[in-house]
Amino acid sequence: MRQLSGGASCRIHAFDLEEHGAVRRLVLRLDSPGAAAGTRREEFALLSTAARAGVTVPAVHCAGDEGDGLGGAFFVMDLVAGEALARRLLRDERYSATRAALPGELAVELARIHAIDHAGPALAFLAQRAPSGADPRRFARAEVERYQQILDVFSGGHPYPLLRLAARWLAVQAPAVSQPALVHGDFRIGNVMFDERGLTAVLDWELCHLGDPVEDLGWLCVRAWRFGNDHLAVGGLCSHEELTCAYEEAGGTRVDPAALRWWELFGNWKWAIICRMQAERHKAGGKLDVELAAIGRRIAETEQEILALLDAAQGA
Repeated sequence: MRQLSGGASCRIHAFDLEEHGAVRRLVLRLDSPGAAAGTRREEFALLSTAARAGVTVPAVHCAGDEGDGLGGAFFVMDLVAGEALARRLLRDERYSATRAALPGELAVELARIHAIDHAGPALAFLAQRAPSGADPRRFARAEVERYQQILDVFSGGHPYPLLRLAARWLAVQAPAVSQPALVHGDFRIGNVMFDERGLTAVLDWELCHLGDPVEDLGWLCVRAWRFGNDHLAVGGLCSHEELTCAYEEAGGTRVDPAALRWWELFGNWKWAIICRMQAERHKAGGKLDVELAAIGRRIAETEQEILALLDAAQGA
């Protein structure tokens, strides 16, 4: 067993399975102590459903609960070959063909994700968490409310006037969605695997929910995921127009430019709040980590982007 890097909610181990003279490279995703109940089961169900829908994901094989002896709920999936570090993608010459191919491949994956039938019993937990009511803007407003609550908890006594202003603007200008889709929730450069030919897997399905499919496109356009290639809005790879054109050609619904602007602004606002949350984890002493502290310093640059996007939205 080889422990790999993982998030706060999951421990990740790679291992080799010798079976009938062949060796298969697999990954165990195991709940960390204190993780929310059901997370691994839900991720297993999402990956299984996504695979059947043609999304490029690791194959999953089995799942178990805390009582099965590994110290937490878990599932086992294939170990996918490839790279996930964005800076290598955007700078290494070996990935020049990948940079050209990825915009279209990302668009195809998003179109397939948003077309997934989420009404079946395997994904019933998504509908149980969806905002109730008939207001077509409830999905966008629910996301604003959720991150406002996070800011309230982790603000550390700071007023953050720009983030409060942006929250009010987002609530008033929230876009409507007539047909909610399965939203990946964290679809960005850094959460996809790639090699010298192109995309090899879409990872990190823990934030899936029902909502506006344009949310995923807007999150992909957040400035933080450009890693210095700021002139190319979509992950440092291409323009907004190239992404939306490829997405619609791949079968995605028509993208309203105003909705995309809203979700991009929301994504930057959400990222600023996540930066504050990560910094507070460090400051509170629960997890002393220089990377978390450094992320907290990025709130200012994200606020600058929010101001620019607010100006652009007002002009539009």
